Formats: sequence, C-alpha cells, structure tokens
Amino acid sequence: MSDELKKIKTSPLGRAFSIAKMAVSGTVKSQWVKFLEKGQTENSERWREFLISQAEIITGELGQLKGSLMKAGQIVSLYGERLLPKEINEVFKKLQKDSPALAWPEVESILLLELGQEKLDSLSVDPKPVGAASLGQVHRAIEKKTGRVLALKVKYPGVEEAIESDLTILRKLLGAAGLIPRNLDLSIIFEEARKMLSQEVDYRRESELLLEYRDLLKGDDRFVIPTPVPEYSTNDVLAMSFEEGINIDDPQVEALSQERKNRLALNFFDLFMREVTVFGKVQTDPHFGNYQIRLDPKGLKDQWVLFDFGALRELEDEFLEPYLFMLRSAFRQDRKDTHRALVELGLLASFEESDYAKTLISLCFLVTEPVLAEGEYDWSESSLPEQALVRARPYMFDKNVRLPPPQMLSLDRKVGGVFTMMVKLKAKIHTKNLVENYLFNS
Repeated sequence: MSDELKKIKTSPLGRAFSIAKMAVSGTVKSQWVKFLEKGQTENSERWREFLISQAEIITGELGQLKGSLMKAGQIVSLYGERLLPKEINEVFKKLQKDSPALAWPEVESILLLELGQEKLDSLSVDPKPVGAASLGQVHRAIEKKTGRVLALKVKYPGVEEAIESDLTILRKLLGAAGLIPRNLDLSIIFEEARKMLSQEVDYRRESELLLEYRDLLKGDDRFVIPTPVPEYSTNDVLAMSFEEGINIDDPQVEALSQERKNRLALNFFDLFMREVTVFGKVQTDPHFGNYQIRLDPKGLKDQWVLFDFGALRELEDEFLEPYLFMLRSAFRQDRKDTHRALVELGLLASFEESDYAKTLISLCFLVTEPVLAEGEYDWSESSLPEQALVRARPYMFDKNVRLPPPQMLSLDRKVGGVFTMMVKLKAKIHTKNLVENYLFNS
C-alpha cells in the first residue's frame, strides 16, 4: 500500500469503479465458505494463496478509498477472528495499522477552505502528519504569536456524505466476494458501524466530549486528555492541545520495568471499569493509535494520553442494568442469575437449559478468569481467547443463535482491546479486589 495518497476517490464514479474492481476479484467465492460453515478447512496452499490475493485486492482498494469503506473493513477485521480464515484476517488486520496519509497539498487546501487564509497564516503546520486513519489525519501546528502547540485533526473530503452508500456497498461486496458466511446476518454489525461512523465524523460533538471527559477525569493525574481549541475548529477540522507521548509499541515501553508496566496496565484496566460502572460511557475504539504513554523521568507517575473520543459509546440504562447484572452474576459464578441476565439482554430466548445456554453461561464464567485470580494474573501467558473460541465454535453459524445487542458489540470491541493492551504490556496484575469494588460498591 502506498505511503501517501495524492487524492482520495470521493466521486461516486471513482468509488464505484474501485468497488467494481473488488467485486470482479471475488467471482470465485463459495467453496471455502461451505467448508467453513461445516467446521472444516481447506488445506490447499494454492487455495490459501488465492484467498490472500482476494483479500489484498479488497484491502488495497479500501485503503485508497478511505472513509466508511475502510473503517467498516476495520470493523470486519475486529470480528474476523471468528468469521474468517486466519490467512484472510491477517490481511484485513492491516487496515488497523497501515493507512496511507493524504498528501499535504490536499490537506493544506482543506485547511485553507475551513480556516481561511488569515488563520492558516497564523499557524506553522507540519506537512508530515503525526497520524493517519480511515476518516482523517492529524498534523502538528504551532501558533506563531504565542508558541502554543496544537494538533489539527483534519477530516478527509467526502467521507461524511459517503457513509450510507459505502456501508451498503461494502456489505454487498463482502457477500459477493465470498468473504462472509452466507447464513450470517451482519445487519447489527453494520448498523453499529453506521452509528459509530456518524459519530466519528461529527467533530463538534467530539469537541464537547473532550471537555466532558476532561471533567470526568478531573484531578486524576494518571490520564491526560487534550483540550479543544475552538478558534481553529470547524465541522471538518478539530483543533486541540498537542499532548506529548510515545506509542504503545515504542521500544521505550518495552524496556520499562515490570513494575511500571504493571502500574500502567492496572490504571488502564481501572479506567475501563470506571467507564462501564461509573461513567456509563465507554471509548469503544481499541486501536492502539488512540492511546499513548507519557513517561515520567522519575519512573513514578507514567501517564496515559487518551485520544479520539468520536467512538465514545453511551450505555443506556435499559442495556447497562442487565449488563452489569450479568457481570456481577458471572463474577459470583452464579448460573441461575447469569442465565437470567442473558435472557434480559436478549442473548437467550428463554430459561430452557439448552446446550447453547449452558455453553453461553460457561463462556461468561470463563472470561472472568483474569479477574477472579487470587494472585497476579499473567495476561501474556493467557490462552483465554483460544479457549473461548473453541467453546463458541460449534454455534458460530447456527441460524438460531441470537446476535448480541449493538451496545454489547461495542463493549466486546473494547474488552478485546483491553485484553490486547494487557498482553502488549505483559501485565502481571491482581484485579479481583478492584473489579469487586466497582461491581458491588459503585
């Protein structure tokens, strides 16, 4: 994938041509889906190479299109562990990290249009972005008069207008290319994608959420939230304070002592529990680019720098109450109450002791393993995801199995991101008391 895009395909004709190219690439489609639906795999090296080539064509085009199509492709990759062969999902996962930036002349023209010549001239903007994603990219800028350092988040042209049509097209495309099992209903996932995409391109709303989250975390110096800067913000540009930090995969993080890694991990986990049980709202995008670490020279107060609140998900009471009831019941390993919570959440239709109900309850108990450990839990040595997949696999393509509500899909993304962060930090932490306090005393 190219390191830089000269332009993004924004016209309906240009996007339609790329989509047609992807669709044509997927004309041979059904054989592996049939194997997958039967719980079997095709071991032919030639067939694997074909599948990888199909996925590479699609992800390559998605990267060039940016916007909704690329973001939805990222969402597919998050659920791909259970939907796609591992060779294919590895290609789709590249959409999570390999996003070419839009060339500076295009970004400069957006800034000029949005800010006007006078305001743009008052800034010294670094042409090289500090980050590029599916819906926009961020540039560092200095206000010449004051020396104030800003981050300018610039929305890609046309992404907002293309959300509805892009999602419809991608859904049809994945079916036509044979990259989604035929009996899997993706309507909930795509509706969730539509809602989150609409939020993520609403920069006015994100500016308000930055202020709201800063207020929620006021006085907690473990976390740093950028401050929005209204005078340089518009519908398509979000200006905020530039907050220094290093990426999660920076060698400096890897070189930290186990004690510092554990402290960072525990603080990250603590924030997640507070979001669910106290705030009632969760930043659901688990992308590593949404988090940085600010290292304390003394090694005592390393901080998390939190970015991108466009994916913040409000948890309505009608969902949150049964969800917390499920968490409490699973924490107590109470089968009867866990079953009741699953019925209230709509994951089970009745209190019948079916094989599926027993499996689902056992999965709820299984995922509490890290937080029920009496001592330190070594996240990097955990086989929990693999165990859960083995138990769930027989029911993945059962047409009678109910998909979770959209709020739970968002939380599943975040839970997966928390687990991945714990593994990345090689955390060895004790969380039982912390979780118990939040679940029963918040």
